[in-house]
Amino acid sequence: MSEHWNIVQRGNPFNFRKIFRDLADYRDLIFLFFKRDIKSSYQQTILGPLWLLIQPVFTSIVFTIVFGNIAKIATPANISPFAFYLLGLSFWNYFADCFNKISGTFVTNASVFGKVYFPRLTVPFSVLLSGGFKFGIQFSLFITVYLYGIFAQGYTAQLNYTILLLPVYLVLLSLFSLGLGLIVSSFTTKYRDLTMLIGFGIQLLMYATPIAYPFFTIKHTSVFYKLLMCNPLTGIIEGCKYAFTSDGLFSPKLIIVDAVCITMIMVLGLYIFSKVEKRFMDTV
Repeated sequence: MSEHWNIVQRGNPFNFRKIFRDLADYRDLIFLFFKRDIKSSYQQTILGPLWLLIQPVFTSIVFTIVFGNIAKIATPANISPFAFYLLGLSFWNYFADCFNKISGTFVTNASVFGKVYFPRLTVPFSVLLSGGFKFGIQFSLFITVYLYGIFAQGYTAQLNYTILLLPVYLVLLSLFSLGLGLIVSSFTTKYRDLTMLIGFGIQLLMYATPIAYPFFTIKHTSVFYKLLMCNPLTGIIEGCKYAFTSDGLFSPKLIIVDAVCITMIMVLGLYIFSKVEKRFMDTV
């Protein structure tokens, strides 16, 4: 008499191959969520997508007035202060926007997740796509202002070979926002207090990242300098600035260390997310 065995796989073990296979199989759904994010962000607004340009422009103007004219903080001489701040903000806004939305994945999409099954990671990855779309618009604005400064204001172009690393920087920002956002979103299913702290934490992190000030203005012996060096975003943002100004910090060693830290955070985020997604409806 032959024996028949039924193999039952319990749970959803953490498996990179399965994660990427699911994302590939549900790529149409990712694109659908991407279109939804773009449309819903500016529905019932008067200016619509113009807000993508208004926000960084006004923030750069404020930084120029406060940090440049009032605080008298020097910026690289080969780029206008407005363009300098706009450059940092375009990359920062991409990270902050993706992190904010990914960190609310479970809470924001609880009604959808409770009705039908699909890989939950499709939502965070669609956020990265919509964030990339917005980044493209804001970065194009920076390029326009940068070229205007060269041809109309007399600034000197200081592009260097590190500009080829911009896609690498963007990928690292994507992975960092993804990993950090997945960790926070997993804990917000049980601890809703985290949702109250996200906005405040992002503001603190921005000032702990050389966005509103050049890194070279910080004394190497100061405690603040050491704290900045521990921030994985410091090497990335400074690398982006260095590509267009040839001034500031460009450290391949620091970028490699940042990349290792970001990869570890992303893997940890995927692991925690895969564990929480199986039972989050009981606590959300």
